[in-house]
Amino acid sequence: MEERLRINAEDIALVERVLADDRSAQRELVRRYQGPIFAYIYRWLRNRADAEDLTQDVFLKMFKALGTYSRKSSFRAWLYRIARNRVIDHLRRKKPAAIDIDGMVIAGEDSPVEAYDRSTTAETLDEAIGELQPIYSEVLLLRHKNELTYEEIVDATGLALGTVKARLHRGRALLRKKLDEVKPL
Repeated sequence: MEERLRINAEDIALVERVLADDRSAQRELVRRYQGPIFAYIYRWLRNRADAEDLTQDVFLKMFKALGTYSRKSSFRAWLYRIARNRVIDHLRRKKPAAIDIDGMVIAGEDSPVEAYDRSTTAETLDEAIGELQPIYSEVLLLRHKNELTYEEIVDATGLALGTVKARLHRGRALLRKKLDEVKPL
């Protein structure tokens, strides 16, 4: 917990420097979060070009909105909320005919057979998470891949804490079931 507080304090100091027109602080914020934000978006979209474009959009939006960041919540959670909203907007525009549940687009993913053909456990796990409904994959990715706390997930998604915990619980159960389907006989 102390590590997260220290990192958030460093982030807030960088934000203050960015607001004072410090270019090196801008570069440092991008350096810290470009990889994790790209990975988060890529896991949603599974398209490198779209993920790269959206990652750039997230940082442009972040720099424009930096003055509105309240500094009461985690900077990282605030940035992931921007990324999440940008992905949802992209999915809504790209696949208007897809099924929409609770405002989140559900798109088709690879079959379990294709997931099984993946050569590493990490790829298989990422694939299985990608096959889950976005309401579950989103919280699983934020919690386990991006290591956000429950409170940061609440801040990033705008969901209630109970909803986050319930979706994580249900998502983990669905993930276990999917992984059992791809195990060798």
